[in-house]
Amino acid sequence: MELLRSFIPLPRIVFRALCLITALANAGGNLFLLLFYRPLFELLGVPMPADLYAFTAVSGFSFTVGVLAFLVFLEPEANKSLLIVGALGKAIYAFFTFYFYVFHGIHWFYLTFGVWDAVYSVIFTLFLIQLLSPDLTYLNSGDVFTGLARLPTNKALLLGFSLTDQGRKGLEHIAKGLRSKGYTADIRYVKPVESFFRFPMSLLDFVRMISRAFLRIPARIHPLGIPADHDYDLIIVESQTWMVGMTAPVEAIFQDPANAGIFAGRDAAALNVARGAWRRSQAMIVRWLQRRGGNVVGARAFTHVGWEPSRLFSLWFYLIFRKAGVPKILDGFVQKHYGISEEALAECVQFGEDLAMRKRLGVPARAAGVPQ
Repeated sequence: MELLRSFIPLPRIVFRALCLITALANAGGNLFLLLFYRPLFELLGVPMPADLYAFTAVSGFSFTVGVLAFLVFLEPEANKSLLIVGALGKAIYAFFTFYFYVFHGIHWFYLTFGVWDAVYSVIFTLFLIQLLSPDLTYLNSGDVFTGLARLPTNKALLLGFSLTDQGRKGLEHIAKGLRSKGYTADIRYVKPVESFFRFPMSLLDFVRMISRAFLRIPARIHPLGIPADHDYDLIIVESQTWMVGMTAPVEAIFQDPANAGIFAGRDAAALNVARGAWRRSQAMIVRWLQRRGGNVVGARAFTHVGWEPSRLFSLWFYLIFRKAGVPKILDGFVQKHYGISEEALAECVQFGEDLAMRKRLGVPARAAGVPQ
């Protein structure tokens, strides 16, 4: 299944084991390095440190990160904030290692540490997301959970924003599944006030959009015009991923006080369409829905076809050339199909059907639309 390929949750015990491994590697490895760097460097042909103070300071920093990882291993829930420090520290170390390897020709020996830290910056981030949002695992399990005990209206509201139509395709196929089970499904797309939230876009528009996403600067959107006493019994919110977070126009739905009552007392679900890094953006949607009083009954995430870094470059080239599979000279590396697959769209239809057929607290199966 496309869904299972896009979400492979590691058990908590595996994340803890990975923390212990890097704790031993960082703390023990750097202690060993400080004591025996001379014979080790001579054996591997690594130049001796030109600045012994800087070499010792970096090793001491890495040793400290090992201690940090050990504390996380001991009590993950009590030390979630340390994962932020660890992820940032390892990402910064990896960045500068790659930089000096490429532009200043440092020995390959140091590159191994950069690769290690790059991998662990991702591991720490994923572990943090799991600790902060443990419900994502079961929400993405394939099941739809029990809805609220309110009188079913069999009406659904689907909200989203889509630059390149991938989110739109997902919402339309969920609506198709809902309608096949007797639901009325209304789709409304967020309309940003700022004109640079658009596709196709200029380079300046792209830079502005990415900068806003990175800094988490709220967007301004036109009013949705949905009263708090609406008769929808289900609300589905879709978002792409921008800079490992929700799209600013979609987050603006929740940030606008005028929309605060839309989700209260309603069943809700989340849909994410992304190149790959969808976990944090999905966690943000789920948390917003719950903060606004929604009962989250399901969540799904789908990634673009292909593999990394092919997907990344395919996205960039699609934004530049506005069509998939170009430039032709990179055929085989650049994906011929941009976006989510037909299999993923079929799963969106199934998700819509499952949402329409969900059980509800205290509501007879026939009234809830569930076949006898």
